[in-house]
Amino acid sequence: MNVALIIPAYNEAETIQDVINIAKKSKQFTEIVVVSDGSTDNTVEKSLECNVKTIALPINSGKGAAMKVGVDNVESEVIAFLDADLVNIRVGHIEDLIEPIKRNEADMTCGIFKAGRGYTDFAQKVTPWLTGQRALKKEIVTNYQDLTDSKFGAELSLTKLAIEQELRVKKVVLEELTHRMKEEKMGIIKGFWARMRMYWQVFSYFRKNNLSYSTVSSLMD
Repeated sequence: MNVALIIPAYNEAETIQDVINIAKKSKQFTEIVVVSDGSTDNTVEKSLECNVKTIALPINSGKGAAMKVGVDNVESEVIAFLDADLVNIRVGHIEDLIEPIKRNEADMTCGIFKAGRGYTDFAQKVTPWLTGQRALKKEIVTNYQDLTDSKFGAELSLTKLAIEQELRVKKVVLEELTHRMKEEKMGIIKGFWARMRMYWQVFSYFRKNNLSYSTVSSLMD
């Protein structure tokens, strides 16, 4: 089965090449597509230096929109999503995420941080359904327009889809993987407000779709 990697990115010049290079080293992907969501730093240039397909959206449209643009620009049967701000990513993480789909043991996998950093480990333990590290069959999301408007609720949108379609979901532990926090990228004040904005978008998606914490958490049990 051919596998495509989609990396949505907004101002991730510091780490995006590390993610791309490990992805290429894994030799799992027939396609790698970076979708820059209106980045104002040199994310696009860093991506192009790695010789991968790079789509530069002219304005910041939200993570979900960037992910859907990626879906619409790949042809592989399987899609993997990786965040562009990952730290300590290894080939084994990628293989663990993808293999259950290729072996038809699951329709969707969700990667959960463990033993990376205390804060990110805790965040994913409390809200595992917000993980951006996923693999799934492309046919599941090809016509899924809800993703486009979900903004930072993108992962919650995929979780809702899995519940609605009764997909086989497998939780995959990603040892020692973590990511850069918003406060590290933007500074304490700007990072804090960016985090609040993200939480508000997730909460708004919960409310708009009449979801409950127990419902989405049950998918990850």
